[in-house]
Amino acid sequence: MTKARKQPSVSGKTNGAERLRGMPLMPALILSFGIFVLVAVSAVQALQWYTGRGIIREFASRLIERALATEEAELRDHLNAAIFQAKYVASALSDKRYEISDPALQDFAAGAFAAAPQITALLISDPEGHALRAVRDDGGGSVAVNTLDLSHDPAFSSVLADVDAFVRPHWGRPVFIPEANTTFLTYRVPVWVREDLIGVVIATVSTGSLSRLTARLSDPPRYTAFILYDHDYVLAHPFLINGFGGQTPDVPLPLLNEFSDGVITDYNDIPEASGAFLITPPPGAVARETMVGRKPYLIVSREVAGFNNLPLTVGAYSLKSAVDAPLRIFYWAMGAALVVLALSLVAAAILGAYVSRPIRRAAVEAAKIGRLDFGEVNQLPITSFREVNELSRSFNAMLEGLMAFGRYVPHSLVNVLIKEGRVGAGTEEKELAIMFTDIASFTETCESLSANEVADFINQHLTLVSACIEREGGTIDKYIGDAVMAFWGAPGHVDNPAVSAARAALEIRKAIAADNQHRIKQGLRPVRIRIGIHAGPVVVGDIGAPERINYTIVGDAVNTTQRLEGLGKIVNPQAESIVLVSENIADSLTADFSLEDKGMQRVKGKLEELRVYELLRRN
Repeated sequence: MTKARKQPSVSGKTNGAERLRGMPLMPALILSFGIFVLVAVSAVQALQWYTGRGIIREFASRLIERALATEEAELRDHLNAAIFQAKYVASALSDKRYEISDPALQDFAAGAFAAAPQITALLISDPEGHALRAVRDDGGGSVAVNTLDLSHDPAFSSVLADVDAFVRPHWGRPVFIPEANTTFLTYRVPVWVREDLIGVVIATVSTGSLSRLTARLSDPPRYTAFILYDHDYVLAHPFLINGFGGQTPDVPLPLLNEFSDGVITDYNDIPEASGAFLITPPPGAVARETMVGRKPYLIVSREVAGFNNLPLTVGAYSLKSAVDAPLRIFYWAMGAALVVLALSLVAAAILGAYVSRPIRRAAVEAAKIGRLDFGEVNQLPITSFREVNELSRSFNAMLEGLMAFGRYVPHSLVNVLIKEGRVGAGTEEKELAIMFTDIASFTETCESLSANEVADFINQHLTLVSACIEREGGTIDKYIGDAVMAFWGAPGHVDNPAVSAARAALEIRKAIAADNQHRIKQGLRPVRIRIGIHAGPVVVGDIGAPERINYTIVGDAVNTTQRLEGLGKIVNPQAESIVLVSENIADSLTADFSLEDKGMQRVKGKLEELRVYELLRRN
């Protein structure tokens, strides 16, 4: 048969497939919010990391450079003062402005010495050891000038030997003077007249004055300055202001590896800091890291050039935490920013969940509508979002309309049509089992009832009968007053429609019997019902005008079934319930059904008689 009409499928399977291809709203919102927050904050953090880290490292490097430069500049001031004054006095001698024996030389030497507070002593001597000495007192204020005879002094003899060897001005090795209990750096300027050595000028800088310089530049425990001589000796240190107990002419300076300051004792054995160190040392400087008493220290040093054979190294050390504190604060700030980022992502997740919750709820309630569970659908609440509120109002208005519309639509039928993909599928011819039920003596039963009571009675009766039919998989075609028309085998598949229809008929019989017990107790007339079941070919599907479509059946088998139900008032007019089935139904029933052959019966509208059976029970 040609199909009357075909519409696009709206089966649940298709919807499910389409739904699987979509992304859930809540993860989408959380992901989008999270990506936006992550990209924005990460971009700012990356820029801050790139610029801030470089700036802070450069700042720390410049602080170190400034500290070393200041220390080196102060050291150069001391040493250059000795060089300048020694050469100045030597030039006065070589120009014959003064003789060593000239009394005016004392005033000249005192004046030159006073102009250079960095110098500790100034010695002027001829080759025979006749010397003039200017010495500054311990307080650094007054200057004492006296004459000396150094002709038998072995230290002076050693100086003269160095002068002969070097010829030019030079720095000698540190010298310990027992009378002063101090070690000195000596700058020696030989005085030549043509090829004759007429004298020598020696300017001295004490290790005590250099140690006071390092103490002045230090800020322990944050920062401590020191000066090394020839890498292995400590020339100046805040600990050496008053010298050290082991000084002798042979050991004028303390050995570095025996020094009392444990931070720099192993200086020469400490490897240079790797390139991954937080602070980049300034050009020419060397950074080392050491651990003393579980405290990390940073040592930075740089060799001092420009003083001939005077191998000096200026250095300083500090707690590593004091040097890299700004950088560590920066890292803490970056860590805090990451925490803020994490909290922002959590907030984004919460916001996404908050935004998506009403949408998800709408989806859940819409799914219930899709299943036609109107009684389980809840109205959507008002939220903080205007657009969602508009959705809620529209949804709630739609729900009210659908609930009103659903009162006139068989939910179970529509659910099966959707499940089977039969919505809009047109019509087809099928072999179905058909049932008609009708109340016997309806007028007598309802004659004492009001109109409202009659309506309540019919509604209660149809509810009872319909429940039995639907439990057995039947499709209710229509209600005709107090009569019910139903069928089995469409739209859903039923293995044996005749058996299902017979079971439903016996269930109706039991339900009517139980209901009559209540009616009798209430003083009401019992209900008597007739049921007819027949099977045959019919046209089933969407039949009706476009504006009013019914899923129904038409065909001769429908009329036969109705006539079969009507035979009940002839076969047994007084029965509380009677179920008559046609021969083709009886042939399809299983052996556990008890039937009574009522013989050939003539039905209205049929030329041929029908063999009719009464369904009695199920064994």
